Amino acid sequence: MNSLGSYIPSFILASAFHALVIAALMWNWDNSSPIDVTPVTPYYIEANVVAENPHTAKAKQAAATAAARERARRERIETERVAAQRRAKLDEEKLAKARQQAAEREKQEQDRLAQFRVQQQAADAEAEAIAAQELSEEDRLKREQSLALAVMDELEYRRAVTDDEKAMAYVAQIQQDIVQRWSRPPSARNGMQALLKVRLVPTGEVVDVAVIESSGNDAFDRSAIQAVEKAERFLVPSESRQFERNFREFEVLFRPEDLRL
Repeated sequence: MNSLGSYIPSFILASAFHALVIAALMWNWDNSSPIDVTPVTPYYIEANVVAENPHTAKAKQAAATAAARERARRERIETERVAAQRRAKLDEEKLAKARQQAAEREKQEQDRLAQFRVQQQAADAEAEAIAAQELSEEDRLKREQSLALAVMDELEYRRAVTDDEKAMAYVAQIQQDIVQRWSRPPSARNGMQALLKVRLVPTGEVVDVAVIESSGNDAFDRSAIQAVEKAERFLVPSESRQFERNFREFEVLFRPEDLRL
């Protein structure tokens, strides 16, 4: 009993002490200053989606550009080849037409000569009739000379017309031979032209080719010379007078769009 009573004051003191501590804590809790919280700035990483590596894309673009240029070059070469074939076909048609016209004119010439012979025979008969009427010898000679001169003039005119038509047929054939062998260089442009002088022997072989007027482009001039040299030999008239007049020496004008003799 005495020992229990000795614990009571201690218990009361301990309880009072704890109550004071709790009260002090509560007081300091209510009067404590608020804690400043520093806001944290978030960090952002900007990212872009790249579809393809720029270096790879540049290389692909360069390859595509080169391929497009190559296609354009091949298309241009093909276009020129088709145009050359078309021109060659037109030249063949012109040559065939010229030959046909020459044959028709030759036939007409033969018919006219036959008619002229009939007229000459009639004139001879008339001359004989006049002679039978005892015309003077001087009048008869004048009539015969006049008739002979008329015959010579007519024959010379007809021969000149026929020669020119035949020459055109040979010119068309030479032009076709050159066109078929002419390979235009990639540097050829519209407006360029090269004038060449060609010398042949009576058998048609090429003995000399010279540039009279240059196009200003060495490759273009060389291509023109090579086109003539590749032909080596042309078909020319066998008649010496016509060969010397038209085909011993002649000029050829080269242009990217056409070829002219």
